[in-house]
Amino acid sequence: MNEAEPGSPGTAHPETPQDGLDGLRSATLTMNQALGLAVVVFSPVLTAATVGVFMGGVAGSSGWLSAAAGALVMVCIGVAIVPFAQRHVVSGALYSYIGHVFGGGAKFVAGASLAVGYVVGLMVMLGVLGLYVGSMLTSVFGVSGANGFTGQVIIYAVAITAAGILAYRSLDASAKLSIGLLFLSCPVVLAVLIGNLFSDGFDFAGQFAFSDFSFSGFTLGLVLSTTFLVGFESSAATALETKDPIRTVPRIIILVPFIVGGIAVLGTLLTVPSLGAIGDQLAAGESPIAAMARHSGLGFLAEASDIALVVTSFSVLVGFMNYAPRVWATMANDGLLPKAIGRVAPRTQTPGTAIAVMCVPALAFPVALIAITDASPLEMYQYLATLFPYLWVIPYILICTGAIVVLRRNGELTVVKTIACLIGAAATGWLYLNSIVNPTGTTLDDMTWVAPVSIVAMMIIMGARRLVSRSGEQAEEGR
Repeated sequence: MNEAEPGSPGTAHPETPQDGLDGLRSATLTMNQALGLAVVVFSPVLTAATVGVFMGGVAGSSGWLSAAAGALVMVCIGVAIVPFAQRHVVSGALYSYIGHVFGGGAKFVAGASLAVGYVVGLMVMLGVLGLYVGSMLTSVFGVSGANGFTGQVIIYAVAITAAGILAYRSLDASAKLSIGLLFLSCPVVLAVLIGNLFSDGFDFAGQFAFSDFSFSGFTLGLVLSTTFLVGFESSAATALETKDPIRTVPRIIILVPFIVGGIAVLGTLLTVPSLGAIGDQLAAGESPIAAMARHSGLGFLAEASDIALVVTSFSVLVGFMNYAPRVWATMANDGLLPKAIGRVAPRTQTPGTAIAVMCVPALAFPVALIAITDASPLEMYQYLATLFPYLWVIPYILICTGAIVVLRRNGELTVVKTIACLIGAAATGWLYLNSIVNPTGTTLDDMTWVAPVSIVAMMIIMGARRLVSRSGEQAEEGR
């Protein structure tokens, strides 16, 4: 283990260990750009527009409490990650951090889980984009077939190709575009949510009476709320390309769950009281934000709000496309994936091979799933969004446990930090255990078992890759 002396979070030290990809452009992102990109990926606009429906559906009028608890859990996990971000500048995010405290075995298991997780993350981004683009093309432009197999495949293919090209060209350009798209889409959604506050029958104060509170609803709401922030620490994958990363990355890791989590709470408060009034529209397939626009007398913004969600969904895909390939490329450099995946393009100084390779399964699996199951865009998104957080359970438990080890070793472990790490680990474990204890009774329950099976399959692939690599090295030494 290569543990460095803890440095001040506000000061970059030349002796800070750096490990990851060679050839990346250093000091590309400013603090504001790095934070903006991280916030975009866990889109406050998309969260504000959709989280209330999830929270209200399971936790009723007290859904905001579940949203707040979910944000707190992610902040606790952030507290566990910060000690690593203050000590190491990496391109593998959690994968690299876990290796620094537990060594190769834990790094291998976490790597297998995250390797699948980042591909599924891209699929989730495609799924939500396909859902909103299909809805927009159908309702706004009258394009028939946009929600069918051919229409969705075209949407997926165009979106993943465009995002891949943007991520390949440069990190800072992707960040600027994603942030710009976020600001472009924000005013419309904000106007609808505020207008909804003054709609007929909107009982804001009733949400604090807890008249329909139940522990089971609160727990399920907590699980659902955390899914909006799972993977928030992925911004650490660009640490090598961020100015003053020892100061910047820890701040981002704490700020993102605060910002997006806070917006989730606000979005829930501004949405749940209207769910009863817009239930028929939601059942008919209208997006929540468009239905709220019509209900609040802002019908002229209904179509614009759907377009805004398309714009912000694409910005999310572009942002995540910059994080995921850097982690895969780092794993390739460590020998867990084919070495070629770890190559950094000399001209653009981005992990071009990893970007291209990841686009293949990210596109192929959703297309195959639609073809086999004939799933609708909403069903497709639900499958992938359910699977996504399960793939972060092992890495989050490991990093929370590792933080206690590192902080104790360096005499920095306090009661508050210990409690934060324990909450993060326990809540993450419950995220998965709850799916077993409280199954939905639908095909979404299958994702509970798809997660471990996919992790084991990836471990087998990575293990075989290691054996082949070592055999080759031994053959070379024997010549």
